[in-house]
Amino acid sequence: MRRMGPMLLFAVLGLVLLFLLGSFPQARAPYRIGYFSDSLIAVEAKKRLEVVYARAGLPVEFVPMPPKRSLNLTVDGLLDGVTARVPGLDQEYPSLLQVCVTILDFEGAAYVIKGQNIGEYRESLLDVMKVGALSGGIWAREIMHGREMELPKSYESLFAMLQGGRIDIALANPLGADALLRNNPGQYANIERLDPLAFRAPFYHYLNEKNADIVPLLEKALQELRDEGYWDDQEG
Repeated sequence: MRRMGPMLLFAVLGLVLLFLLGSFPQARAPYRIGYFSDSLIAVEAKKRLEVVYARAGLPVEFVPMPPKRSLNLTVDGLLDGVTARVPGLDQEYPSLLQVCVTILDFEGAAYVIKGQNIGEYRESLLDVMKVGALSGGIWAREIMHGREMELPKSYESLFAMLQGGRIDIALANPLGADALLRNNPGQYANIERLDPLAFRAPFYHYLNEKNADIVPLLEKALQELRDEGYWDDQEG
């Protein structure tokens, strides 16, 4: 029997190696999800999605960036997804897919200067008061219905405008706004939050359409976690 030459031996070994490599699934690069690190609601959504992706067995990387940029990059397919946004965003941007299990509920509230006897929050206040809200807040634009409003970039700027009389009412997410007021009681002692809430809506995770294959996996994982009562604040 003739002995195999060195060249032929290397060729055979190479084919065997390629066969073995092809027999094992290759590790996928993490899905890159944009989130706004200055937003407490986005940070909370990120924490929850870390658990969801782990339950689904999917690698994930969260990339901090401004909300508008993360949305635009996801729409264009340059980013895999965004943490959590208002429902129906996939109707406005057809390249987005909504993971159809609520990740959390988003709330919006109205803040005013104390002592004005305004009473309860009602939408008609937005017709007669100068309004401000954080730049990039889609929910605020939704309840304003085209009315004009100031759009500062931080809660500090928003409340400074309220205290300085540039606006009469500030629209903000209580998770971030209440934390700021609570941590600075002397500076913001003249500001109060009106009841009831100005806005409440479920927030959903969105992916670019190229990731359609993982949507059912994420929905299953998220529903399991909600059924288990994994997060204390959920209402079922």
